[in-house]
Amino acid sequence: MSYEKIKEEFIKSAEAYINAKRQPFEKLSGMELIDAKSHYLDNFQDYIMHLNFTLNALIEEHSIAFQTLEEANAFQTYIKPTFGILAVKFTEGLLD
Repeated sequence: MSYEKIKEEFIKSAEAYINAKRQPFEKLSGMELIDAKSHYLDNFQDYIMHLNFTLNALIEEHSIAFQTLEEANAFQTYIKPTFGILAVKFTEGLLD
């Protein structure tokens, strides 16, 4: 499996996580909505742990074996910007 395919699956998983966690917002308003958004943002570290777990699972699932430290570093360099994009997506529209 190519790195690009893993990245695509990784992004889909992150977006599904975000959508599931934000779904309750649709039913709330006022202070309840503010509290729900605050709680959501408080769980940013859980989201990062989810991302790490998901990425590791995808690497294992697709039998990606890094033969050298350079290969592992190259993959890390490749996927790192995606983490930044997904971190922004988690907070998008909530930090005004």
